[in-house]
Amino acid sequence: MISRDLSALPKRDVYRILSSLVIPRPIAWITTMDGSGRVNLAPFSSFMGIFGPPMLAITLGRRKDGSLKDTHHNLRTSGEAVVHLADLPLLEALHASAAEVDPDISEVERLGLTTEAADLVVPPRLKDAPVALECRLNRELELGPASTLVLLDVLVTHAAERIWSTEHDCADASCWTPISRLASVAGPNYGALGQTFRLGASELP
Repeated sequence: MISRDLSALPKRDVYRILSSLVIPRPIAWITTMDGSGRVNLAPFSSFMGIFGPPMLAITLGRRKDGSLKDTHHNLRTSGEAVVHLADLPLLEALHASAAEVDPDISEVERLGLTTEAADLVVPPRLKDAPVALECRLNRELELGPASTLVLLDVLVTHAAERIWSTEHDCADASCWTPISRLASVAGPNYGALGQTFRLGASELP
């Protein structure tokens, strides 16, 4: 067993080690809108769902100069976002949207992605994303000088017909390949959902 005391390591080493162990991580691909109507798009892989009440928990880092990322700034200003989950056909676009660019550049426009109006929030949703979750900001929790946990209330869910089980009235994991984030070793690494298993009720022997 290889053991590491994280309190004794530099931040960069902590991230490399922990991000290689906590895998796979779902990726929140978020659209927000600034005060000029520009649509920002960026992925975040410190992300999970909370199911009572329906919420999302997402950790937002900062830019290299310590300023807020566009997603965070827009979320604070408008309080609204659409969180998408992407599948393999969108991997290249998702990866490209992680580039740090000036606030006046819309990743959606640069990548040629098509959007459509959301039902209850102002930021649009990505037409080709298989899952879109319309959200409003609930609260923020500062985790340190470079990291903030945001909690979003999920208002409306959208799912492509091709991934939906009419029998069970929910998404069918066998019908799509959601992208996940893996370790950042020799560059960003991604995975996609592969083999799935269905078991009976849990019982101890």
